[in-house]
Amino acid sequence: MEHKMHKASRQLPEDETLELLKRGDHGILSVQGDDGYPYATPVNYIVVHDKVYLHSAPYGYKIQCLERNPKCCFSAIVSTRIIPEKITAAYESVILTGQAVFVEDRAEKQAALEAFVTQKHPGYEEIGFQMIAKQIDKTAVLRLDPVALTGKAYRG
Repeated sequence: MEHKMHKASRQLPEDETLELLKRGDHGILSVQGDDGYPYATPVNYIVVHDKVYLHSAPYGYKIQCLERNPKCCFSAIVSTRIIPEKITAAYESVILTGQAVFVEDRAEKQAALEAFVTQKHPGYEEIGFQMIAKQIDKTAVLRLDPVALTGKAYRG
């Protein structure tokens, strides 16, 4: 699945796109909602071994949608800056199109949750790992398996 980017000069190579994605914290997960309408929700994420992981309560509308249809689109705006004098904005963004996989393997699930703690909450590993031990069975972990991954940047 490949879409031709309108401003091809702004498309990033795949390795740079992955590095950009690793720098980000938040994105928007879009799924197919009721009656074919898209449903987009903000999420935080991490990248482990070039794989994107999300965590969630194991229930709710987003989960119901993904159980019905795992196809999704994830977008992250990693940086943005208005350039007033040029009447434009600088940005770095990523779009991942693919499938959300519910991680059932306990070791992969634990590794992803531990990576959330070490990457996003440094200095709080002890309390974070204790929380994982208590909550792992009450937490859904999703891995986004890409069909397409594109990065785009205009740095001004």
